Amino acid sequence: MSTEQSFCQKFVDTENVQDVSEKQNPGVTRTIRGFQWFLVVVAILSSMFIYSLDGTITADLVPSIVNEFNSVELLPWLSVGFMVGSIVTVLPLGKLYAKYNAKWLYIISVFIFLAASALCGAAPNMSAMIVGRVFLGAAGNGIYCGILTLISVYTEDAERPAYLSLVGLIWGVGTVLGPVVGGGFDKVSWRWAFYINLIIGGVCAPVYLFLLPPFDPQPQARSLLARAAKFDFLGALFSMAAILCLIIAINFGGALYAWDSWNIITLFVVSVVLFVVFGVQQKYAFLTTKAERMFPAHLLRNLEANLLFVCAATCNAAGFIPVYYLPIYFQFSRGDDALSAAVRMLPLIVLLSAAIIANGYLMGKWGYYQPWYVVGAALALVGNVLLSLVDINTDIAQIYGYEILVAVGSGSFIQAGYATIHTVVSQEDTANGIAYMMLAQFIGIVFGLGVSGAVFINSATQALQVLLPNVPVQQIRSIISGTSSNAMKAVPVEQRGLVLATVVDALRKV
Repeated sequence: MSTEQSFCQKFVDTENVQDVSEKQNPGVTRTIRGFQWFLVVVAILSSMFIYSLDGTITADLVPSIVNEFNSVELLPWLSVGFMVGSIVTVLPLGKLYAKYNAKWLYIISVFIFLAASALCGAAPNMSAMIVGRVFLGAAGNGIYCGILTLISVYTEDAERPAYLSLVGLIWGVGTVLGPVVGGGFDKVSWRWAFYINLIIGGVCAPVYLFLLPPFDPQPQARSLLARAAKFDFLGALFSMAAILCLIIAINFGGALYAWDSWNIITLFVVSVVLFVVFGVQQKYAFLTTKAERMFPAHLLRNLEANLLFVCAATCNAAGFIPVYYLPIYFQFSRGDDALSAAVRMLPLIVLLSAAIIANGYLMGKWGYYQPWYVVGAALALVGNVLLSLVDINTDIAQIYGYEILVAVGSGSFIQAGYATIHTVVSQEDTANGIAYMMLAQFIGIVFGLGVSGAVFINSATQALQVLLPNVPVQQIRSIISGTSSNAMKAVPVEQRGLVLATVVDALRKV
């Protein structure tokens, strides 16, 4: 029997799901059900929502924040800081959730997230805001990892895909609604876009403390310090530093610095060196053991896990690039404000949500997973190719149709990896498997958005410099980013149409 057949058969065997669940979760029993379990699910999904919301909530707050702090040169850090905090902590958090009680790690993550929200809301300057954004990303990732771990442990095979798809649904909706919510709070005060997290967290806190069931992955371990002594601190340091340098290089290249500048070249070189050092340290388990090393290297020998990794990364890139750049298209080509652009995103939001829910319910019921990946990938590919052909005059109905293709295609398998990875790793490897899928998800989103952002900014800047040779580069970047309402007004009236068409043409390359 082939590996693929055994994997499929293992996942399809739902008749004896209770027996399978007991084998995969020895000694783990959910102690609450009914209304109490409902409260737990609502509470943890609320934390998921505010985390995903904060990933994009600054999109429409940028002009207000930049004008208040007068720090336009630090503008990219509002989004990059959040990304950095999220992705550099994936591997360390995966290891921590494999060692310590998931309930208390999750609660600590929520507390740090709320503290970072308070810091952002009360920030006296841009530096404090950036620090808050980094901690929001890191703590939010801890929340995400905690939710996935607890749901994976306390749900059975047949119901797990539905719960995990619900997590993905909340993530997607929060990400799409972030700019709209931010724009709404901006009419009152941009600081309330962060203070609202404190209210939601405070309401849910009693549920986290008193109803959330604990899960200790190492119940036989002697003490917290004994577990910490085995943590791969050196591996964590190398991996975090390497990823940090790479993310900054990709996001700042062509935006703040030229690609051939010594700043960007140095970052790429240092990143490569650190990745090599990290690989050597992991291979030979220097100052750690093969069982405790930071990266779950043994998963690289797991064909199914690697296929799931690639699918998760590519699907998230294909799904989230349109989410970020379609609103920009509508604002430039149709003159929409943030709310109007968000309304035009409804076909994508609704169908993406429906596809995620359908995938979670039907994959758990039917068992087969391959059709979701094959059909979903084909639809997402066709939809994105068609979106690359739109111009400033493309009929809006056509764009809605392309949105639907992307939404149904991406939603068909964007969260499927979290359910299927559970079936190809052991119970002891649950946290590592989840971290592996989280790493794939963040790599897809961060590198997809980073590369597409660099392509958009560089293409638009170069084209506008040719069109407007007498306009300073800083003003051109303000036109592209929308940080200054006066930037476009300074462009001669007869050239504004060409400017908009040029920016939209640059979006096609994304």
